[in-house]
Formats: sequence, C-alpha cells, structure tokens
Amino acid sequence: MTAPASAIPGPRGLPVVGVGNRLLSDPLEFMVRLQRHYGDLVKLSLGKHTMYLAIHPDMIKRITQENWKNYIKRYPTMEEILGQGLVTSNGEYWLRQRRLMQPAFHHQRIARMAEIMVEEAERMLARWENYARSGKPFEVQEEMMLLTQQIIVRTMFSSSLNDAEAHTIGKAFNDTLNWVAGQQFRWWQPPRSWPTPGNLAYRRNLALLERTVYRLIEERRQRQGEHDDLLEMLVTARDAETGAQMSSQQIRDEVMTIFLAGHETTAGTLSWIIHLLTHHGDAERKLRAEYANVLGGRNPTPDDLPKLRYSRMVIDETLRLYPPTWILSRVLVGPDTLGDYELPAGATVALSPYVTHRHPAFWPNAESFDPERFRPEESERRHKFAYVPFLAGPRQCIGNNFALMEMQMVLPMILQRFHVSAVPGYPVRPMPKATLRPGPQVWVEVRRV
Repeated sequence: MTAPASAIPGPRGLPVVGVGNRLLSDPLEFMVRLQRHYGDLVKLSLGKHTMYLAIHPDMIKRITQENWKNYIKRYPTMEEILGQGLVTSNGEYWLRQRRLMQPAFHHQRIARMAEIMVEEAERMLARWENYARSGKPFEVQEEMMLLTQQIIVRTMFSSSLNDAEAHTIGKAFNDTLNWVAGQQFRWWQPPRSWPTPGNLAYRRNLALLERTVYRLIEERRQRQGEHDDLLEMLVTARDAETGAQMSSQQIRDEVMTIFLAGHETTAGTLSWIIHLLTHHGDAERKLRAEYANVLGGRNPTPDDLPKLRYSRMVIDETLRLYPPTWILSRVLVGPDTLGDYELPAGATVALSPYVTHRHPAFWPNAESFDPERFRPEESERRHKFAYVPFLAGPRQCIGNNFALMEMQMVLPMILQRFHVSAVPGYPVRPMPKATLRPGPQVWVEVRRV
C-alpha cells in the first residue's frame, strides 16, 4: 500500500521561499540533518516548486537502474555550454551518443593515455622541487587544476595545439566552468543577455572555445588518422547499427562536456586526498609502504594499479566523503513508487551522493576518514548503491575509469618524492558549488623525501 506524495515528510518552510534559504545557506549539513530527522525520502518546498530528496540506496537503484528511463535530466541553464552532450541529453539521442562515445573510454584506450598523465605530473613535480628548496607554501588545488587541465587538453587534442594555445584554451574552459559554478545556488542572477562584466567574459570565453573546437574538428576531418586522441575518436566514430557519424555540432557538445565534466572533478578529489593525508599520518605511512613495495621509487604504469590496493582504498574513501557530484536531479516522465510513496509525473527528484554516503545504516562513523571501509570483504557486504560517486546504472559517468586512472597514477608520483604538510591557520571545508571543492584554499608545504 503506497501513500501519495503529499504525505511525504519534510520541513516546514517560509512563505514564498519555502526551505530555499536553508538549502542555499548550508546545503550539505541541512540535507544530512533532513535524513536524520525525516528519513530516506524528504519533501522540500522551494516556494512555487517542490523537490523530493531520495536518499536510501534502494531508491538510488530504482532511479538509476531499475526504472532509469522514467527519470530524465533537465538542465536548461547548462545547454548553451554543453548542448546535447552526454550530461544533458536524454532518450534515444543520448543512447546513440553513448554508443558512439563508449569506445573512446575503453580500458585499453585509457591505458594508452597514462603516458600523458605521467608526463604532465612530472612537469608539475618539477615546479614542486622549487617549492621544496625555497620552503615556500603553495595552494595545492591550483596546482591540481592546472595538472588535470593540461592532461585533458592533451588527451583531447594531442599535438593539434601548441603550448600557448593549450594554455589559452585550458584557461577559457576553466573560466567558463568557474562562471557556471558561480551561477549555482543564488537567489537571483542577471540574465545572460545583460552586459555585466561576468556575462561579457563568459561570452568571450565561449566564443573562443567554439571557434577553436570547430576549427580543430574541420582540420581533423581533412586529416584523419594522424592523431591518437579523443577528438580523433569522436571524428571517426560510426554508429554500429546505421554507420552514421557525429555532426560537428555533436562533436562540439561532447568536447565541451568531457572537458567541463572531467577535469575539475579529478582536481578536486586529488586536492581532497592531499588535504586528508596531511591530517591522517597512518594512512600516509601505509601508502608510502605500499608504493615502496610495489614501485620502489619508479613511476607507476597501468599494469601496477591492481597491486596498489590501499591506494585505491584511499581514493574510494575520499570519494565517499567528498563526491564531486554532490547533488543532481531527475524529472519523472511518468509516475513511480519510491519507498512507500507514489510520486507523480513531472516531479523533480534530487539525489545526493554526499548524503547517501553518510547514511548511518550503511556507514558507521560516517564523518571519519577510514580507507579500511573499502577492504574487499567490507565492500562485498555493503549495499551496492550505498556508494555512488559516479552514480550507477546506464547513465553512470562514462569517464569514471579515466578519472580513477589519473588519480591512481598521480598520487604515487607525489608521495614517492615529497612529504606534504598543511600550513596552519587555513581551515578547509567543503564548498558546494558546481562540484564539491575543498576551500576556500588548501595551502601546503613540501619537502623532499
């Protein structure tokens, strides 16, 4: 027997704004408290609109796997930037694009990108040598953003851009992402058509990106087979059923999606890992012992990664505590049942990996950093949908293996060369923007091992 959506429990809000003010002021703590007080499905009044927060892993399974076609994405504010890329598209169009994109993220193809990851990490660590000699502190998230930016530009475009062009394009992508992040969780922002300084800079960056991406696409169409990168895969991909290829517009949308969805998430997680290790010496010592045993001081290769078990546990525990995609939403096409309640067509359902990853029934002492949670025997016993940093089901993030490999390659390179310590007086907290960044800044010092 199910109850109507009107019976779903939730907090009482203020006139006009509902609970929007509380959600905007401290969304992470507010949503965690909601689960503790109201349970696993919570009704949130947002003034004229109502949103339902689904928290229990059974509900995550229902939304992302069992009845995923009934839950569509609707992100109109992102479509100007991402078009109809994998993050924003739905239905048969999305399915066709996913089939075309999948080979670009095959495990063997990603493994070939490991060399670029190592080369760019070497360039970053060369800068760190100067920091170590001078004793000068630096902001680690800025370093990680530059690293992942360079990796994604090179894996996407290889040698089609020189260093100066790659830097310019990377900065334009990054500034566009920061602008989007600044639009999130505000009561009001001026329409994009208004000539504000922020809007004008956004327009300039978007125009630069589109000119460059379309130029590179056309150059590739004329000179196919000369590169081994993601753009080459997109230009040459053919639908297995129809033989059709992507249009230039479709390729543009996927290039924008891969970059904007791919590089900040990895940079943020690497920054969180460094921050956590500076405060958890036991975990750092275990990592160093594992790296010494498996790698002996050399750089990792993809073949080494299965042996770096504790390293992967540290990454997984960091993603549990601070999943980059901390909240997302779906819109119901038709009615559906979640738990004991019937939701109507058109309802907006929010998922929060941040909250689900703290569910007390599945994560004891959930706020503590404990990589041992991800020992194989522990993970085997746990609900499969209690840990969803990349979501799950057919719409699981297509770049999850790329991101995991990048983190697994970079982390041992850092720790085999440097001791990293936090600079006192700079507290770090989660910053829930477009992704869950550590902030306001993560200041560290390094010294040679």
